[in-house]
Amino acid sequence: MKFRLISLFFTFISVSVVAAELAPAPSYGAVKLRTTIWPPYQMMLQGELSGESTETLRCIFRDINESFSVQVMPWQRAIQDMKHSVADGIFTTGPSPELDEVATMSAPFALEKWYWYHASGLDLSDVKTLRIGAVRSSNQATWLDTEGIPVTELVNEGMQLVRLVQAGRIDTFIADSRYFEELVSEASANSDFNSYLERTFVRYMPLGVYFADQFLEQHPEFIGRFNKQISDCAGETVALNDLERENLLSVVSKRIRTIIDDNKLLTALDDSNQMQKALAADVIDALDVQWRHEVSAAEQPLISEIISRPTSAYLRSVKELSNGLITEAILVGSAGLNVAQSDITTDYYQADEAAWKALISNPSSDYHIDGIRYDESSRKFQVKVSWTITDTLGRRKGILILGIDVEEALRNSH
Repeated sequence: MKFRLISLFFTFISVSVVAAELAPAPSYGAVKLRTTIWPPYQMMLQGELSGESTETLRCIFRDINESFSVQVMPWQRAIQDMKHSVADGIFTTGPSPELDEVATMSAPFALEKWYWYHASGLDLSDVKTLRIGAVRSSNQATWLDTEGIPVTELVNEGMQLVRLVQAGRIDTFIADSRYFEELVSEASANSDFNSYLERTFVRYMPLGVYFADQFLEQHPEFIGRFNKQISDCAGETVALNDLERENLLSVVSKRIRTIIDDNKLLTALDDSNQMQKALAADVIDALDVQWRHEVSAAEQPLISEIISRPTSAYLRSVKELSNGLITEAILVGSAGLNVAQSDITTDYYQADEAAWKALISNPSSDYHIDGIRYDESSRKFQVKVSWTITDTLGRRKGILILGIDVEEALRNSH
């Protein structure tokens, strides 16, 4: 569905949105939210607030049996409302140092894919020397300011940035890939922007809701309940598309093949698989429970034994030599138990994971790529790429799971 792109600066609009499918009465009245028009996340359709974020919020609030109301206004006014306790939260936004001082961001429920858009041949090795444009109060403008990258031109809407590049008044701008696609689809059919402008990957940007710290102090359980429902309500918003999967594989496949071809892994699997095959199901379950307990315990005999193995030391060296591309490495044996690993994992048993099922239980490929996971502590995005380990006869002995910094991988693919 096409939507009309609207400037961020418009007359104040008051819209009430309530999660109507509620059974019990809400615990503490409607949560008061503020937003601005920013397709495809928030947009007005036939006089009603709609868009991906709005629909996700409706789903989350319905599932936690709470209600919410929304007012649409310019973004800076929305921020001021939250700072002055007129609003309980604002959406949709990425991480912001300014907002971090007064509010807490939810887990992300949407993901933007940012690219530099520029004329062919532009040197992006030192972006601080370039003439850069941005939409006022946008996530891109906030991020550029946080990174200390000067903005030459601030405009009211995205198409102005495209025109400025065409006119030679700016060199480049950052836009979400889907937002840019809508920009060009709304333009004249005679304007072939896709052939004129090239794009270079910048980063992923997690988007969520900032809830005021004062609100969370009064309702400390709220954000945990809210975050718990995101995975059920946000759908496939953080999945890799086909092109990204292809680019990711082009970067990591050669590196993975080098690791797999090292006899250390096959030798470790041969030694460990003999033990794993002898374990009954109830013993495996008990070991996984023990592992999970040890993760937060002072004494970690099972974890320490795995982490101290020579193959684990080898995987740590692989991670360290990757210059940030590999975030973790796990070697998994024939019964689905960890044989070696670079870092402590949350669980010991991997046979219930999608990668194991795709590669060992019901093998359909030599590799498996999970969706994007966002680590809130590091604010980095990780994708797990798993590969089968086979012997000289082609028999599958186990799998190697590599955590990949997906932003680093996609930057390397351009």
